[in-house]
Amino acid sequence: MKEITIALKDLGHSFRSSQALAFMFGIPILMTLLFGFLFGGVGSSDETFTVPQTDVVLVNLDAGHPLAPSFESDGQSFPSMGVMLVNILQNESLEELMHITLNDGASARAAVDAQEVGLAVIIPEGFTAALIGQAQEPAEIEFYQNPELSIGPEICQSIVMGVVDDFSKGALTTETILANLDSQGISLSEADRMTLVQSLTRAAEENPIETQANLTVIPLQAPGEDAPSENLLKTILRSIMGGMMVMYAFYTGAAAAESIIEEQERGTLARMFVSPTPSRTILNGKFLSGFLMILVQVSILLLFGRLVFGINWGSLPLVALFVLGVVALATSFGIFIMSLVDNTRQGGIIYGAVLTFTGMLGISSIFTVGTPAEAAFQFVPLVVPQGWALRTLEYAWRGDGLNTLIFTGAMLALSVAFFLIGNTRFKKRFA
Repeated sequence: MKEITIALKDLGHSFRSSQALAFMFGIPILMTLLFGFLFGGVGSSDETFTVPQTDVVLVNLDAGHPLAPSFESDGQSFPSMGVMLVNILQNESLEELMHITLNDGASARAAVDAQEVGLAVIIPEGFTAALIGQAQEPAEIEFYQNPELSIGPEICQSIVMGVVDDFSKGALTTETILANLDSQGISLSEADRMTLVQSLTRAAEENPIETQANLTVIPLQAPGEDAPSENLLKTILRSIMGGMMVMYAFYTGAAAAESIIEEQERGTLARMFVSPTPSRTILNGKFLSGFLMILVQVSILLLFGRLVFGINWGSLPLVALFVLGVVALATSFGIFIMSLVDNTRQGGIIYGAVLTFTGMLGISSIFTVGTPAEAAFQFVPLVVPQGWALRTLEYAWRGDGLNTLIFTGAMLALSVAFFLIGNTRFKKRFA
């Protein structure tokens, strides 16, 4: 077919262009390498990402509560939930992440101000009362952080809040049960309430390190033990390379469609149109070349990430769905957006403004993880096609088949809409 001949010719021309190769492969790979070097895991013999140990000062102001004078956990008795929290954080499993000392509130803040420690954690007076549902106001744990540090203190804060989340499970259940009993006119004695509190919190207390809510702490391993399925560095590199791959696939789609405008300005397109080959066939061939170009680009980047960085992209069928969706969407979006411009000068605006803005917005969720904006940026990227592509890739590597299929279907639907509009405008222009 003539469409395939035209597509292969354009494909060969693109792969002989150093500028095209830089956008397709060079920038995504270099950005991933940059983050790899930044986190110290590329170019060294040790590929494991390690977090520097953070010096933490713990201040426990919690005096307990008469309703629950003791808490049993792992054969030990604690007079308050604050003391139990301190004990958990001093567990040897966490020694690699934090070095803990105990102090009072004023001295702890002064140590942070003097940059002697990275973080002060102050457990409030009503901590136990709040957790067993007997406080008038919520208790707030204070995190006083050295502003020059970021990763270490934030990880420590996540660990603390993960343990507290587990403690809260029992408190919420206790409040629910007591409310139901009160509504039926049944009141428990203080001894019965204490027994209820202890029984409901015991499950979380028995294994607090491995069962923290919203947190997975990988235990330290002795030599010869199986390593975790993925380390933190590879997770970071996967997100960065996935985002760069999606962003620059859309640049390639736009570049492929812009080649039609470039040939029009050079006059080569007009010579093709006066040949026996129908203009529809010529345009379809050029559209096909964009599709094949992005298919090669995405496939090589996925393979490169797997072989060089050891990135686990997920199961092959789910990744194949993502590839199908992103290739179709990037190709059709490029056709659509370039059908709106009249010359290559206007095309430069598309590259410099439109694709940069939509691309950065689409992958913005990568850079907001662990920040207050994380929840909002779960939805904001979906206002641009790049956001749908990245979300599909995330579902694929998580093994979420249903959502991968749904989002791939959504990408294909968007692709059809973009292609119909762009194809119609291009063919009207050259009719």
